[in-house]
Amino acid sequence: MADIPFVLVAKVEDVPSAGMKCFDVEGRGVLVMNTGEGAYKAVENACSHEKKPLEGGRVRGGKKIVCPHHGANFDLDTGKALSPPAVLPITVFPTKVEDGSIYVQLVEAMKPPANPFAVPGAGGMPGGL
Repeated sequence: MADIPFVLVAKVEDVPSAGMKCFDVEGRGVLVMNTGEGAYKAVENACSHEKKPLEGGRVRGGKKIVCPHHGANFDLDTGKALSPPAVLPITVFPTKVEDGSIYVQLVEAMKPPANPFAVPGAGGMPGGL
C-alpha cells in the first residue's frame, strides 16, 4: 500500500468527537469516524450485506461499527464481518492525521473470496446445483 498516496478528506473539526461524517472522495463514499480519543477510522460507506450506508450506525468501543439497517457488526481495523446478516468484509481505509487534517489511502474495495465449492460451468453452486 506504500505506493497508494494518502488523500485529504477533511479537517479534524469536520468530524465531531465520538461522531462520524461521510465524504465523497474521488467518487467513493468514505465514512470517517472520530473514536472520541483523538483517533480516526475510515471505511467505505456501504455495508457488505445489502450495500446500504453505514453512516448513522453506532461505533462501539472505537473498534467496531454496527450497521444501522440490519445490525451487522464490522471490525474497524480489518473490515471483518463480526455478526450476521453480513458475512463479507467491508473496505477499511488506512487513515492518518497531520496538521489538523484527516487523510485516507483509497485502497481497492474488498472483493468476496472465491467459492471453494464452485464447479466450473455449473453456476457456482456446490455439486453443480
